[in-house]
Amino acid sequence: MCIWGARRSATSGSAAADGRDRGDAPSSAHFRNAEHRELFLSGLRLAAREVIWAAVQAPTPPVSGETPWAFCVIEGVGRLAAYGARAKQYARDHQPRDRPWTWPDRPDFKVFWDAPVLVLICGRSGNTEASFDCCRAGQNLMLAAHAKGLGSCWLGAPLPWLNSRGVAGELGVRTGFDPIVAIILGYSAETPAGVPRPRPVVRWCNSSADS
Repeated sequence: MCIWGARRSATSGSAAADGRDRGDAPSSAHFRNAEHRELFLSGLRLAAREVIWAAVQAPTPPVSGETPWAFCVIEGVGRLAAYGARAKQYARDHQPRDRPWTWPDRPDFKVFWDAPVLVLICGRSGNTEASFDCCRAGQNLMLAAHAKGLGSCWLGAPLPWLNSRGVAGELGVRTGFDPIVAIILGYSAETPAGVPRPRPVVRWCNSSADS
């Protein structure tokens, strides 16, 4: 779960300690005036441009060409919440037969988690390397976001809706590209604790000559 809040800066004031501003970072409710809100959004837009620039430094194979990606940035908590409601309903109406999703029926589940910005990394239609290209770009984007003090979250829930008929065009995705990676960005109100993982099983496939 990702929780978003106002960045602690002169542009937005101190983030509220009682959490009133969580989940509504770009709204005017907790900004002193519209100018402060616009300064906040301008800073976030600049950061988004910079992390996208980092994303396109990811390596790709020759078959993908010089422009393997197209990026689409969607702003606004309210706008993303409305899209999230549509994505949730789409998931309810198009459940997989073999393994139905449970998240669409959870009242507390928010597809875009009240984030202020969504970045879609779209791969060229028909390119068999597109998913790999977009995942490498997404990894770069999240690392760059962390380095800049941004919170990010890689989403899977909205992808069925994003790839349904007509949605990509409605959102402004370039013709000939398909949404593959969806990452939300914002200034984190808190840093969630990580969940410890067990060490993986590693099998070393050495030849007898190397042992």
